[in-house]
Amino acid sequence: MTGILTPETSSKICKRKKGIQIDAPENLSSGDKKWRDSQYLDTSVQAILRRLSMKGIMLESKEALDFIGFKLQGSALTTYNHHLIKEKYKASFFSFMLVLWEFLIPSTSKDLLWKEWEAVSPHKDRQHMGIKTFANWLEELQIKLIDKDGN
Repeated sequence: MTGILTPETSSKICKRKKGIQIDAPENLSSGDKKWRDSQYLDTSVQAILRRLSMKGIMLESKEALDFIGFKLQGSALTTYNHHLIKEKYKASFFSFMLVLWEFLIPSTSKDLLWKEWEAVSPHKDRQHMGIKTFANWLEELQIKLIDKDGN
């Protein structure tokens, strides 16, 4: 995963990027259905990772875990609080992201992607989509289907 910084590079990068203004990531409200889409969640988490990196916050730090806690609402916040209590000293940004993923994303989401993979065709709506477009679509689908073990 990108965004892992050492203390030395973190402070150098932070000094260089001080003048850059970045919009704050969107709050995650578990009641909103858009957060149950794996691609939307992944994109949002990547934005949070970039934000933390730009602020010079190391992802392994408690500060990164605290940051994500302030971006949660509803039952996602309850899940966060429960994770902190359950894991106490072992809780991390990464361990919570796995818990959040399991909480938000339906277990059948991969099944739908596999069905899409099995029905793959370079033709969409009876028109050829072009080899480059087709290859990009296949690569994106493959990335979505890779599990946490890289399979």
